[in-house]
Amino acid sequence: MDKKFNQYRVYKTNSQNTGTALSVDYNAEKESVFLEFAKQKDEKSYDWQNKLTIKLSITEIAKVNIFYLNKLPELNLFHDPAKGEYKSTFKNAVLKITKGTNSYTFRLNQQETDGKLNSISVNLSEDELYTMHLLFAKIIQNSYF
Repeated sequence: MDKKFNQYRVYKTNSQNTGTALSVDYNAEKESVFLEFAKQKDEKSYDWQNKLTIKLSITEIAKVNIFYLNKLPELNLFHDPAKGEYKSTFKNAVLKITKGTNSYTFRLNQQETDGKLNSISVNLSEDELYTMHLLFAKIIQNSYF
């Protein structure tokens, strides 16, 4: 990329300390984007140590852009780590993105091998998702051209 992009974060802090954050991390070597979801710990910090993470391929980030550009109502990306080459602490994961009236909800559900379900959601505004769309488009472009 012309200018180095490593990370884009969106923080949704609130006074009840129930906010959430989303980190978008690009890994050029793996040609992947890692979405990391964290819950708010207190008024100034997030629990990144207990974050939920999902790795998106170039094809999946293209699907997010298509979802955004076509104003689709919903996008679901299902991951089964058993089908990949890496070991995981969870059985499966679903990233569900839904379009609201003036926002988008990103919800990551991960089912642990013991059946426990972990879930974190973050609401993004139109301008926040537009920024992600531009970053994703640049990542795709630089991966192939």
